[in-house]
Amino acid sequence: MKKIFALILLIPSMCFAQIELEWSEQLIVNENADLGYTRPKVVFTTNNIPVVMWSKKTNKEVFVSRWDGSSFGTPVKVTPEGLNVFAQDWAAPDMAVYGNKVVVAFAAVPEPSGLIYTVTSLDGGLTFSDTVRVSNNPVTRFPAVTVSPDLSVSVAFMEFEPNYLEPHYAVATSSDGLQPYTSAVKATGPAPGEACDCCPANIITNGDKHVLFFRNNDNDLRDIWASVSTDNGQSFATVKDIDTTNWMIGACPSSGPSGMLNDDSLFYTWMSGASGNTRVMIGAASSTDLSIGQHYMITPDIASNMSQNFPIIAGYRKNTGVVWEENQSGVSTIKLAVSDAGVLSLPKDSIYLVSTNSNSFAKNPHVAFSNGVYHITWQDIRSQSIYYRNATIKNFLGINEALKAEKQIGVFPNPSDGIIHLDNLTNMNSIKVFNLTGQLVHERQINFEKTISIDLSDLPKGTYILEVRGVYFSEKQILMKN
Repeated sequence: MKKIFALILLIPSMCFAQIELEWSEQLIVNENADLGYTRPKVVFTTNNIPVVMWSKKTNKEVFVSRWDGSSFGTPVKVTPEGLNVFAQDWAAPDMAVYGNKVVVAFAAVPEPSGLIYTVTSLDGGLTFSDTVRVSNNPVTRFPAVTVSPDLSVSVAFMEFEPNYLEPHYAVATSSDGLQPYTSAVKATGPAPGEACDCCPANIITNGDKHVLFFRNNDNDLRDIWASVSTDNGQSFATVKDIDTTNWMIGACPSSGPSGMLNDDSLFYTWMSGASGNTRVMIGAASSTDLSIGQHYMITPDIASNMSQNFPIIAGYRKNTGVVWEENQSGVSTIKLAVSDAGVLSLPKDSIYLVSTNSNSFAKNPHVAFSNGVYHITWQDIRSQSIYYRNATIKNFLGINEALKAEKQIGVFPNPSDGIIHLDNLTNMNSIKVFNLTGQLVHERQINFEKTISIDLSDLPKGTYILEVRGVYFSEKQILMKN
């Protein structure tokens, strides 16, 4: 049965000051057309160093270039000779990073005999491993990759039943991207109909929690769905529709969602044509039960002859940015909307033109965020080049300082008789206790739990140092044992 279109337009009524950004110049990543320029993606490694990946759709190759301090270095081909990959303007290989581990995932062609593979760099994108096979099903497409804080790697990809029936997304994991991947588990579960077979997906992680975003096709209802795993990608128990636009379309939109995970909240962006025009949407949902929060259109008042597509979201906590491709009269530009007050407060007066060439044919943007810097890349089909530009939030409070001000880890009771409770531990992964001579007397991995208890009953009375370490910073506190 056809669902009724009911767009929830909940734009915050508060007024926000324009976010001040300090822009770098527009830099060329690659202008050698022989190396391609299709659908670039950017990540950042340790010390905020950007790495850009792209494809050459004619030769079906994949290249990576890393910033060397003054320019982007010589592109490195990461696909082996004799292996061709699927690469188009609307779907291409994917890349993810944690620290200096960079992983590229791609689908080999021809599709009926090709498989999904990854290559891994342990030195921030300078060199890459040989390929590691991800899938056993030869009819696969659209790989999406994520790297967990424990440096395990998960790859989501579309697979089919025989004769290209029942397209769905599956997820396989590897302990490090260099060891074999597990058998893939179905991740789209009870979603009605089938996964949209020409719309790429997005997978993200924060510790054991994995979230897969995908566009579903239920008799031409092309909503965005999410699927959540709480056991590091081994199973996906919660699968729900998180899209209120109810876009009915018989043709494939060839455009997928993009999301980010902050604590218990999911923030995501996607393109929908349910209003009669293709527009960028933004939304929020609980990562626990996928209950939907607010949704709205970022630019509801732009001209009707203007279209938007391929939005990507990036950020951390309240700092959020969304890039997209905007087309008017056949001329495409790249836009960036930013907020420092949360994803649902993206103010329209903080939307910036990223591609500065007024005659630009800029397409397929991608964005990453690290410590106050938005790294943005895109392709230009006229010059057959790939560009990069970054934007730094002016007077940005660094992640360490912001988290310390925001987190305030709770330790109670203190003093105690031995049992100590700790809360607000999101994004923390280890606890150590030292005596005043510096000797380690207690250690525990906390695997990103929010609240735990530790037992120091066996320790003598006295003063101890508690050290809690996490993804972004460490904190020390004094403990008193009665």
